[in-house]
Amino acid sequence: MTDNITSLDSLESITALSRRSFVKQAAMGLAPLAFPALLSAQTKAEQKKLKVGIVGLGGRGSGAVVDILKADPDTILWAVGDIFEKPLKQVRSLEKSFSGRVDTDGGKREFIGFDSFQKVIDSGADIILLTSTPAFRPQHFAAAVAAGKHVFLEKPFALDIPGLKSIVDTAKKAQANNQSVLTGLVWRYSPHLMEMHKRIQDGALGDILSTSSIYCSGGRPNKMPDIKYKPPTMSDMEWAQRYWQNFLELSGDGALEFMIHGIDRMSWAMSDEMPVSCFANGGNVFPVVGGNTWDNFNIRYEYANGRSANFFGRQIPRTYAAGSDDIIGTKGRAFCDGSKASIVVGGKTIWETTGDLDYVNEHKIFTQHIRSGKVFNDIIGKFDNTHAICIMGREAAYSGQLITDKQLMASTNSLINTVGLDFKTPFTPRPTAEPGKTAFQ
Repeated sequence: MTDNITSLDSLESITALSRRSFVKQAAMGLAPLAFPALLSAQTKAEQKKLKVGIVGLGGRGSGAVVDILKADPDTILWAVGDIFEKPLKQVRSLEKSFSGRVDTDGGKREFIGFDSFQKVIDSGADIILLTSTPAFRPQHFAAAVAAGKHVFLEKPFALDIPGLKSIVDTAKKAQANNQSVLTGLVWRYSPHLMEMHKRIQDGALGDILSTSSIYCSGGRPNKMPDIKYKPPTMSDMEWAQRYWQNFLELSGDGALEFMIHGIDRMSWAMSDEMPVSCFANGGNVFPVVGGNTWDNFNIRYEYANGRSANFFGRQIPRTYAAGSDDIIGTKGRAFCDGSKASIVVGGKTIWETTGDLDYVNEHKIFTQHIRSGKVFNDIIGKFDNTHAICIMGREAAYSGQLITDKQLMASTNSLINTVGLDFKTPFTPRPTAEPGKTAFQ
């Protein structure tokens, strides 16, 4: 059974599963004492210590570990892997913060290197958190699902259409095998926006006509120094892995790596439909020497039924940071600006609330599905579309051309092959895109 929770009521219903099952059985005249083995198995599943393995213990990875340990008190950090040694030092900090809930067998389940992902998967962990450089996500996801694991994938999980198709194929295998999959697009699991979108889906705004979304920050994350400062003994690949956000091949550019949050909220408002076409603009106000990503995108999406959506994003130092959505329907308007959300109909505010990003809530939903035996999968028909829409916007901006959904999904352009990759693998980034010159592939 597949179930994607979309409300707090649904979340609470998972915790009440055993009690409701007991009441239902009693009402049907089926005394629980008639099948003690079943009840015993259910209790064991609910109380089992879930072993967590993580691949990539950078800022997002360590954050994901904290979130899942907070979300479920019966989770333990079991295995850790990273291509670099330094991030593994965070395990000691986690041991102090979560006493008794970090067990890597004295460091024997702490792995370093490009093959560390497989060692974590083979460690006996129940849940694998994939939070390394995004380019590796399709390869790591396929390996984790093949090993029978439940998987959390940090966004973005695909940087090109071949990678996206691989992710979808793997997600379908996970679903068929009763393995749960969660993606790190956290706004979808933040209660104030969950409630707002539930009201929209229930018809509070009538038919949705258009939406505009903004996702802007005051600068690039992990901005790379001028490449002339690269140590002569360091390989090009190691340098690129240390500053992966600055390379299209490893991050997917800002439209995927960062701005995906705003594009995802836009897609949420448009009922996760795929646009039929897109055109866009973008570029660099402050280029990174040696890198090939952009610091701003402005994208227009058009839908088959005449609706439209617009997205504006940038990562430029000393500029105004903002993240908001303006959703227009036949009855009224919904607006969210970070922590605030409201619905206005007939010029009157009929609903409003406040809230914050809830990283812990998404992991509660994930682990409670695992414990209840239900399958959670937020990729198929939801976040697969979000990633396709992001890739569509990036490619339309890069090329300066109108890109259709059919053109997009026929793309065979693969940014990088991660199989067998290591620090000795040659790496030369593609030239920075120039609209009107860069061809869509």
